[in-house]
Amino acid sequence: MSNPSDFQLPETFRGIQFTSPSKPGSVVELPTPLPSAGSVILRPLNSHIVSYAKEVFSNGNVRGYKYPLPLIPGTNGICRIAAPATDTPHLQVGMLVYTSGIIRPRDNLDMLPLLQGIHMGASPEGQALMNGEWRNGTWAELVKVPAENIHVLNEHILTKELGYSFEDLGYISTLAVPFGGLSDIGLRPGETVIVAPATGNFGSAAVLVALAMGAGKVIAVGRNEAKLKKICHDTNNSKVVPITISEDLGADTAALQAHGPVDVYFDISSNSAAKALYIKAGISALRRGGRVSFMGGIMNDIDLPYHMMMFKALTLKGTFMYTPQQVNELIRLIETGLLPIGEKGKIQVSGRFPLHKWEEAFENASEAGPMKATYFQPNVTG
Repeated sequence: MSNPSDFQLPETFRGIQFTSPSKPGSVVELPTPLPSAGSVILRPLNSHIVSYAKEVFSNGNVRGYKYPLPLIPGTNGICRIAAPATDTPHLQVGMLVYTSGIIRPRDNLDMLPLLQGIHMGASPEGQALMNGEWRNGTWAELVKVPAENIHVLNEHILTKELGYSFEDLGYISTLAVPFGGLSDIGLRPGETVIVAPATGNFGSAAVLVALAMGAGKVIAVGRNEAKLKKICHDTNNSKVVPITISEDLGADTAALQAHGPVDVYFDISSNSAAKALYIKAGISALRRGGRVSFMGGIMNDIDLPYHMMMFKALTLKGTFMYTPQQVNELIRLIETGLLPIGEKGKIQVSGRFPLHKWEEAFENASEAGPMKATYFQPNVTG
């Protein structure tokens, strides 16, 4: 029977474990997982911290996410391969990789995926997966993930030729989300796309992704004029047009249409925007044959302009996260220089934290703002 030493792994590893969303987390030491068929053991270098982490793992889980306890959270990250399984010959110890936390059941692709280390969803299959093999996440010194979630990075090109740090590469986690939605609706070069709201983590990333995909114009929508101006300043691109919404449907629609025909409306609204009029304004501003992408976190029904959508022959596409193929396409955009990140893309690291400073890290992530990222660094030596 195999043991950790057979794979040159330590007997135990450390991670941030939560036993209740109403109790503080603690750094614990657990037995090291072993690679089994179709899996890989990784050493996280930069583990992404979502902006809403404290709403899920502390403060009583006000978002109501479903996950098993006890739990080491964490979804995506930049890692090195520590131990691949024997049936993954392409994956070698020491490779630099991006790992995605989206786990799809291998025997039923129609089932909604789960988010490793954060949300197991509502289906019995998802609950079984997260209660079993894929329980813990990347906020730890080691993590076990499905082999298909691994995306090998060209370390020479990214770190030597383009000069990116591992922290810079961590922003892939944020960029991948809007890339999934914009890819699903087929954003084409030269098209005009509305991004709403554009002032959050994923919205501001959508502006960058749309530009890299060749958008002719990106209309960045938000309530905070100062944040919109900063996004325009940081992108330093005349194709980005800021629009401060007024919550007057007619006025907002006219403002969105003032810059020519609009091809795509990309929405990544939070749950608090369920009754916001800017969603209807964004849809109403579309040309005939336009497309709508819904990627937000609104949990309730919203008011849609049914007759106008029918009359204009609009297409509405909902997207949850992204596919493995889309992640590979995004990485190619970065490796070819078409999508600048790090200092080149005006993207900043808001904070970097050891595991035991999780409370400070949660606060930093929640306050970071657009085009910024916060990370745990479980293996700081890289």
